[in-house]
Amino acid sequence: MVLICPQCGKATLYLETGGVMGDIYRCKNCTYIGNFVIESDDDDLSDELREGKRMETGKY
Repeated sequence: MVLICPQCGKATLYLETGGVMGDIYRCKNCTYIGNFVIESDDDDLSDELREGKRMETGKY
């Protein structure tokens, strides 16, 4: 399973802490810290999410 950052779309998340309130993840690529992540069995989903983000913002 791949954990994908909802902010930048990269699979660079790691577990920062876990406890009673749940797991908190941090992205190595951007400033995201939170418990909402995208879980996928598809390794190519990260690339597709980043491409969609590029098309949405116009930044390549």
